[in-house]
Amino acid sequence: MQALEIIPEGAYGGSPYAAEPAKAGSGRRAFRGPHPRSFMADPGGSLSGTIRAFSGNLCWGRADPQALIDLIRRHEVDVFAAQELGPETAEAIAGELPFGALEPSATHAFQGMGVALRRPGVFSQIPLPFRPARRVRLEPAEWPELGRSLDLINVHFQAPHSLRPFPSFWLRRRQVVALEQSLDAEPGLARVVMGDFNATPTWPLYRRLARRFDDAVLECAQRDQRAVQATWGPRAEGARYLRIDHVMVDGPRIERVETIRIPGSDHSGLLCEIRDEAAGAGAGVGVG
Repeated sequence: MQALEIIPEGAYGGSPYAAEPAKAGSGRRAFRGPHPRSFMADPGGSLSGTIRAFSGNLCWGRADPQALIDLIRRHEVDVFAAQELGPETAEAIAGELPFGALEPSATHAFQGMGVALRRPGVFSQIPLPFRPARRVRLEPAEWPELGRSLDLINVHFQAPHSLRPFPSFWLRRRQVVALEQSLDAEPGLARVVMGDFNATPTWPLYRRLARRFDDAVLECAQRDQRAVQATWGPRAEGARYLRIDHVMVDGPRIERVETIRIPGSDHSGLLCEIRDEAAGAGAGVGVG
């Protein structure tokens, strides 16, 4: 059985989870390592025909590992896109979702990222300046909810107040341009881009991406006639004031988005249910 890979920080040869690092832009299917503890709530996929994807910034790895385990089990998460991933939070996620790749950092946890999956997918990096995006490609053969390939992209854009690298506004623009170039190199794919954008809907980075993607959180809120919720606040236990975490979509339909507190993190996470309407028409249907 192919298992999730935890790529140790600076120690690709010395860990029982170790494997050669994924090369930027190259895809690899799942990764060998010790067989993880696995809570297979629904091995055959969601009964509703949706894929449940969760995105969460784990606050320099300070999020409560047991709370993450409980969250994955309670919501039957199929895909976990993590930002600011530390070793303990990576181990917790890996114990529940046995496929994908996690790249935690113990010394610079704001750089740690990864995507963990309930079923196999092809993992790769999208080379962005300073911090690559992580991508998994889900195929209908492994994910019967899909009628075509689906790219799920995990992003963590540089914070606008960061002093290094400086100036941050120039780095953020270069990151968006690099992402757009990668997307343009493979036009017509169904995509979900989720993560910490470090941008509210009024900021240029968000507005630029909103020109080519639909904001799933906003669309679901409008459909349900409810207000959107902020996702970030200065204290883990405090109120949330800014909506800087997003789910952007091109192709599939997002049935529902829920904003969920992550104990120990200053961000709330986003849980979305992805439905591919092409699945009803058979595999291989292109993006409409």
